[in-house]
This record gives sequence, C-alpha cells and structure tokens, in this order.
Amino acid sequence: MVAASRKVAVAVVNWRRAVDTLECLATLIEHSPFPLDLVVVDNGSGDGSAERISERFPQAHLIALERNEGYVAGINLAITEALEREPEFILVMNNDAVSTPGFLEPLLDLMDRRPRCGIAGPKILYYGSGRVWFGGGTYNRWLGYTKHQHMDEADAEDVERPIDYVTGCTALVRAEVFRGIGLYDEDFNMYFEDLDLCLRASAAGYESWYVPSSVTRHKVSASAGIMGENVLTPMRAYHYARNALLVIGKNRRGLGAATSVMGQYLVALPYYALGILLGPSKRSLPSYLRGLWEGTLWLLRREV
Repeated sequence: MVAASRKVAVAVVNWRRAVDTLECLATLIEHSPFPLDLVVVDNGSGDGSAERISERFPQAHLIALERNEGYVAGINLAITEALEREPEFILVMNNDAVSTPGFLEPLLDLMDRRPRCGIAGPKILYYGSGRVWFGGGTYNRWLGYTKHQHMDEADAEDVERPIDYVTGCTALVRAEVFRGIGLYDEDFNMYFEDLDLCLRASAAGYESWYVPSSVTRHKVSASAGIMGENVLTPMRAYHYARNALLVIGKNRRGLGAATSVMGQYLVALPYYALGILLGPSKRSLPSYLRGLWEGTLWLLRREV
C-alpha cells in the first residue's frame, strides 16, 4: 500500500506549446494523491509560454531560458533543480503527455515492492485513443534496435514485468539513480537518451519495470513531428539514425558493438528507409542518411 504522502518532484520541459504543458500540469495535480514539487523549464519559447505557465501554476518552479538549449539540456536542468528539493523520486514527463486517475500509486507501489527498480514506466496510450503507444521497451543489443511493445495495438490487459528501457515520455526515477549515475547524456539532444539512461542504470545494478496498471496518454511528437503520428519527420529521422549509433558506442564494446553497428546498416536502414519512402515525409530520407553518417563518424572518432 502506498503511503499517503511521498516526496515526488516532477520535471517537464516546454517549448512553444503552453497549452499542452498547462494540460499536463493540470492533470498531474488533479490525479496525484499528494502535492507534487513541479519544476518546469521553458526552453526559450519567446511566445509568452513562460508567462502563461507562471500565471496558471504559481506554485511551480519555472526556469525560463533565453534560448532553446535542446530537450535533454532542458530536462537535465529541470532534474537538477528538482534534486535540490531532496525528493525520493523524480517523475520525468513530456509536456505533451497527460496523466489519468490513479496513475501514480501503482508506480510507487512497484518501487516499494522492488527496491532494485530504479526506473518505472506506465502503459502509455495515444491521446484520445484506445490504442497503445508504449507497452514496455525492448532493446536488441545485437542489432542495436529498439521497440515499443504492443505499439498500435488495442488496449488490453497486460502484466507488470522488467523491461530493457522506460520511455522518457513518462518515467518515475529514483532520485538516487540520477545522483549515482548522472543525468541524461546531453550528447543525444533528443531521442535515445532514455534508453541510454536505462542501460547505464542496469550496469549499475538497477532494474527498469513496466507497470500497466498505471496509465498516461501521449499526444506523440507534438513538438518534434506530426501530432498523434509516429511519422519520421526530417528532424526525428536525423536523431533516430545518429543517436542509435551513439547508444552503441557508449554502452557496447568489441564484437557486440560491431554487430550492433552492422544491424543499423543491414536491418534498421532498410526498415526505416522503406517506411519513409512509403510514408508522407519522403524528404526525411536524406536526414536519416545524414544522421547515420554523422553517428558513424562519431563512432570512428571515439575509437581513435
């Protein structure tokens, strides 16, 4: 049974989507059984977002940056500020995600029952839909390939289980994890930083768990793509290709790293290229190839 009050801080980044952030914060306050320490970083929106958030939620600690420093730098700043409040847990949440009633208690209950769990994540449904966006994260280390389990399937009963990674869309993280292994790696800027964190946490002895009795909803790519769709826009395509290779270089060695890199060229490249060519954003293919090339150059420099 979850205690009546826990020390939980929330870290959120906003960039020119004040309406989404306001809804995110409102649902968190409504659905939490106890007060949360809210920390919001406005990433240089320059569109009045910071003022609107501050006016609506004066209890939140708002950090307004002068320019967009990128998502990972922004969330790290929010987490750093949250850690100053000495929380037991930090809830990392995308500003285009919303909570549902009773979402927090199952995550905390799992943490209490499994002290080696460092990162726990809920089932995530598409916003306004009964379809699953995230039903647990798997990572094929030999091919360097990630997958959201049950993606695009109809919502159904599921079981809690250990997983390879929790998406940063909604992740409850023990504060001791951030203090012990560091924050998200800012080399990623956006995408794959959540996988990297979970891999580093695993190497330090922590587990990642999926908790389907906890549910949030995600508007999907509201800031970096086509809202509600998993389309690889040019920006997303570039970071997907580049950062998959960064994860390999930072977490794999020797033969394992070599096979993972081959997997990016022999499996991921044909898969994503075909998806792009058959999809609505064909101009994303050059961006994917550029990301793949730059990620490869980063790997080669790292090995020198």
